[in-house]
Amino acid sequence: MKELKTYICGCVKDCEPYLKPIFQNIRKITQQFSDFRIIIAYDESSDYSLNILHKIRKTFPDGKMTILLGDTPLTPIRTQNIANARNRILTEIRQDNPDSQFEYFIMMDMDNVCSGNLNISVLDKYLHCERIDEPLKWDALTFNRTKYYDIWALSIKPYTFSCWHYDNAKTVVNTMKSYIKTKLTEYGDTNRLLPCISAFNGFGIYRTAKYINIHYEWNIHDTLAIYPKNMIDIMSRHVGSEPTCRIDDCEHRFFHISASKMNGARIFISPLCLFV
Repeated sequence: MKELKTYICGCVKDCEPYLKPIFQNIRKITQQFSDFRIIIAYDESSDYSLNILHKIRKTFPDGKMTILLGDTPLTPIRTQNIANARNRILTEIRQDNPDSQFEYFIMMDMDNVCSGNLNISVLDKYLHCERIDEPLKWDALTFNRTKYYDIWALSIKPYTFSCWHYDNAKTVVNTMKSYIKTKLTEYGDTNRLLPCISAFNGFGIYRTAKYINIHYEWNIHDTLAIYPKNMIDIMSRHVGSEPTCRIDDCEHRFFHISASKMNGARIFISPLCLFV
């Protein structure tokens, strides 16, 4: 069977209570691969996150875990800071030895979102298709949850834009939560995957070749520059409102749309819950 190799990546800021259980989950993930590298982007925190990360790094063999320290001052815009951190990770992957650059990278949140019980059999289900060289058609794969929470990262027809860019945002969020729950329930416990424009929900696995030349971006104007206006109009008609002038956006939307436009990347949501 085919050997699989991956980067496992995350951004840490004030994550002290969650790091130990998250790394228990990360160890489960590493067992699914023949080789791995862990890359953590750390930003200045008010707790002992960095101390814990250094202790955890020593439990892995040399070279298996890298901690990237933030090299620019943090800004008041949260998604800007996260985009910068994720981009540091991508830079590290690009600078890795080309002979060892792994076929996949995993991006996961490093807070309570990924600290719960990881159902590794769900991930194994999709990786098994990779091992036997019968891959499903995803280039990025994200996962359902009992309560699908990450609505800001989600773009799916007819809700094709940012939920928080409307005056009736809370209504839009609730409508989208109901919509995505219904769609994923329809797909059920099968190999069917729900196509979308953007999604994250705390955990995504990516084919490195399709995303390595892309970057994360937080500024909504950069998203608008690459996103067809008719797609935004579709959502406006469904929510009964025009977008507001809010400047920040979820960093995942630009990342996913860019990869689709430039590299033909296909992003899907599994109806299965990775965390239970």
